[in-house]
Amino acid sequence: MMEKKKRMQEFEALRGLSILLLLALHSEVFDANVFGFTVDPLAHVVAVFLLGSFFFLAGFFAEFSRQKAGGTIVSFYWSKVIRIFPPYWLALGLFVFVIGFSLKRFDALMYVLNLQWLLSPVFIKQLLTLWYISVLVGYYLIFGVLLFWVKSDLGLLIWSMILFAAAYAANMANGLFEPRFFQYYFVFLAGIYFFRFERQRNLLLGMNILYKTVIALIVLLVFWRVASSGYDVRHGLFIVCAGLFILGWDLLLLSIFRTGAGSWKVWTFLSTASFFTYLYHRPIWHILDSTFGVEAGIGRVYFHLIPGAILALTIGYFLQIGYDRLLAILRLKG
Repeated sequence: MMEKKKRMQEFEALRGLSILLLLALHSEVFDANVFGFTVDPLAHVVAVFLLGSFFFLAGFFAEFSRQKAGGTIVSFYWSKVIRIFPPYWLALGLFVFVIGFSLKRFDALMYVLNLQWLLSPVFIKQLLTLWYISVLVGYYLIFGVLLFWVKSDLGLLIWSMILFAAAYAANMANGLFEPRFFQYYFVFLAGIYFFRFERQRNLLLGMNILYKTVIALIVLLVFWRVASSGYDVRHGLFIVCAGLFILGWDLLLLSIFRTGAGSWKVWTFLSTASFFTYLYHRPIWHILDSTFGVEAGIGRVYFHLIPGAILALTIGYFLQIGYDRLLAILRLKG
């Protein structure tokens, strides 16, 4: 048990850092009005990194779930459905009835079914924040089949590329698929391979930290230039550069978090809180703003960033602990 905990500490820490960056991003602290000068495309770069890290970790642990003793495709999908959908449905209700997002009847049904990854934004309205959960569900649907039915590593890559090409063609032809589905597709796949190739993973993590720092800085500069150029997220150059940027920084940070810096207890707290905090921080902030009469401006930025973020994380932590216990009591835990 201790060996497993030690081996996973870097992944917990990366998830914890990512949720902190998300809260900072959504508080709008990266806005030019806060810094006093234009910082474009800083917010975009931060968003791509933190969301890419979430998708990379999701791919890594998707393969972990598949390899669990007795794992079947049915148990794999059940574990994802029971852990994602009930909390997501509550979040959807809060976005509609608390924040006030309006959805037409068809749009609402598609959101309940979590199909915006396939239909947004051409066929249904986009909804802030919750798009990530839907794209994640889309990846689980696609890669879940591939992980159980395709036996070889090369076969997984080939089929993943075929399905990506088919989805891309459908998007170009009639607008199917959320555009960001393409942006993080191969990042999720990279997470799967990162788990599979344990020897190569350890070699990469054990590589000289100076080399990884140089690589991370190079891919940051390249992606910053690409992000500043206004490329569409579906553009091949954007996808490649964004992927290299995410993976380069994930590798550097995972290496750092393998040291004592990754053993801090705060990372466990943040990692545990991350999913529910992601789902509910906007409704929590909306309630706080309404209760205390917080108006738009620099004051609201820091109100969301400090007390708002602390409260959202605390609520998220206890909701995750409570939900895990509920699933265990009902014997539904996947």
